Amino acid sequence: MIQPKKNNIRRSLAFKMILFIFLSIATIMMLIFSYNYNVNKDVVIRNLKNLANEKTENTVLKIDKVLSNIQSIPGNYMTLILSELGNETKMKYLLRQMVENNSDIYGAALAFEPYYRTPDEKYYSFYYYRDKNEVKFMHLGDSSYDYYTMDWYQIPKELGRSQWSEPYYDQGGGNVIMSTYSIPLYTTTEGRKKFIGILTVDVSLFYLQQIVNAIKVYESGYGYMISQTGTMVTHVKKEFIMNESIFSLADNLGSKELHEIGRKMIGGDKGFADMSYKNTLTGKVSFIAYAPVPSNGWSVGIVFPVDEFMADANKLYRTLMILSIGGLVIIFIVILLISRSITRSLRRLTAAAEQFAEGDFNVALPVIRSKDEIGRLNNAFVYMQETLAKTIHDLQKTSDELRMSHEQLEEYNRTLEQKVDERTLELNAKHQELDAAFNNLKAAQAQLVQSEKMASLGQLTAGIAHEIKNPLNFINNFSDLSVELVQEILEEKDKFTACLGEKDAEYYLGILKDIEGNVQKIHDHGKRADSIIRGMLLHSRGKSGERMPTDINALLAEYVNLGYHGMRANDSSFNIKIEADYDPTLKQVNVIPQDLSRVFLNMINNACYSTNQKKKELTDAYFPILRVSTKDLGSKVQIRIWDNGKGIPKAILEKVFNPFFTTKPAGSGTGLGMSISFDIIVREHQGQIEIDSKEGEYAEFIITIPKSV
Repeated sequence: MIQPKKNNIRRSLAFKMILFIFLSIATIMMLIFSYNYNVNKDVVIRNLKNLANEKTENTVLKIDKVLSNIQSIPGNYMTLILSELGNETKMKYLLRQMVENNSDIYGAALAFEPYYRTPDEKYYSFYYYRDKNEVKFMHLGDSSYDYYTMDWYQIPKELGRSQWSEPYYDQGGGNVIMSTYSIPLYTTTEGRKKFIGILTVDVSLFYLQQIVNAIKVYESGYGYMISQTGTMVTHVKKEFIMNESIFSLADNLGSKELHEIGRKMIGGDKGFADMSYKNTLTGKVSFIAYAPVPSNGWSVGIVFPVDEFMADANKLYRTLMILSIGGLVIIFIVILLISRSITRSLRRLTAAAEQFAEGDFNVALPVIRSKDEIGRLNNAFVYMQETLAKTIHDLQKTSDELRMSHEQLEEYNRTLEQKVDERTLELNAKHQELDAAFNNLKAAQAQLVQSEKMASLGQLTAGIAHEIKNPLNFINNFSDLSVELVQEILEEKDKFTACLGEKDAEYYLGILKDIEGNVQKIHDHGKRADSIIRGMLLHSRGKSGERMPTDINALLAEYVNLGYHGMRANDSSFNIKIEADYDPTLKQVNVIPQDLSRVFLNMINNACYSTNQKKKELTDAYFPILRVSTKDLGSKVQIRIWDNGKGIPKAILEKVFNPFFTTKPAGSGTGLGMSISFDIIVREHQGQIEIDSKEGEYAEFIITIPKSV
């Protein structure tokens, strides 16, 4: 017989009631407090973001207003100065008025082109600037201050438009750290504009620093401003100004997040970064709000200390925690008193039940007169005691019957398990057959889809090639005819000379020779296009072109140049550094040149497109590079095409050569280039293409072709 354990407080009902009720209430309270803290924190941060954006925008508007006013000043005076060219006294007077009448300006200069005044006088410029409370004058330009080479003069001259300079220390001029707004000056002679010099106004960085340092953010927050290259223009730590950039500070702090914010700031973005950034002034964890200055492309940032703006919320949380702990203590005492009063009768009944369990069926049960669940339980025990004797007799009889039924059930289970095992083996065999049939069906379906795609591609390519070939034939035929007509005209040179005179005749004959050269180039490139179209038609019919000895180095160099100029034609701002390493020992290889050139052109175009997209995102922080090389591997030739563009993500590497797969926007790519390139290298030339890429850094295509097939 099992002996009940006695006096185990951990198993008592009172202990369990106290424990479960107390823990439930404590858990609910902690969840409420945690939720309340998180909600308060979210409200504080949301309010902080609104405050940060408002404060940043107000600062930017204030700086932009100052810069915009400064920009308008030289524009207002430019017409007056141009009307007084040659009157030095009047020009100096107007320049001085610009500085005296505008307190935001540190200085103003009027600088002319070399030898503008006389052939012997190289430098000719005037400069008025503030020195404490007076305006002083000086002549700019000598062997130690060659202003023609300085950014504030050269950049607006080359761009042909007004421009703010990067901040610099004007050694020999204003002798302060400043930024200059320059306007190019032109005169019109016989209907032609002529550049004559630059009109400038200077703003002191000390003046801008006063505006930014006026920002008050709690106790230890502060503002700063960076230039278009990330250089610190203003900062509470003066040693950072012009000596550090936001990127060098990010490297010193080891903060990738600050590096990312720097890229967004010089990119002209605005936002609020709630990252774990320790500011350089106090070392406290802080958030950063930032926004661009429209006038000159600089950017303002404001640092918000986290501990200061969360101080009220943390204080409220601590108060609530103290109150909740006090409340839990009171609740614990109340639960303890209630549970003891409820379980007193249960303890008496439990003691009697334990004796009953030990076999003392005649034990006297306690008298409980209450009408609640405990009283009903006690009455149930009394009834159980009376009927137990009868129940034991019935159980003995039922036990014998159950034993016989159990023996019969065991025999049935034994035969049933054998039948289930046999049926399971049959189902497994059928399942394997269905899996094999399904896999075969999927393979056949994929093969059919690929065949349909390539058939559609062949029809499309053939149709386009036929449509282009007819006008191309006209181009080639008429270019031949134009060359013959020009040659016939040139044969009449003597008649031209007699009719027009020797000088005019030479002029028109020179034009005819230029026309002849241009038409000849049209003819040559028309022939090349005709060759490419023939190759497309061969490819669309499933046939290969003729193999012929080809200089791989020359072919690759030609299509590198073609791809570069093709991208330049679409985007005049595109530029790329081309690094070529062609193996001089590589001899001619027997290939299909028109097909192989198509592979080169497609990969060069992809490289140029990738680097151009990355350049648009990173601007001056990145310069595109294209590397091409060839190498003689004995029985094989290796061609490498590498670029430092956006790279290829691992997730799509296996899809690169699939027909119609492209990562370019709709209308910018068909997804056929890499599929055709794969067919040309692998199927036509029995070679292979490998891809080495790191997303965001580089991509390299490695082509290997056997010299003989």
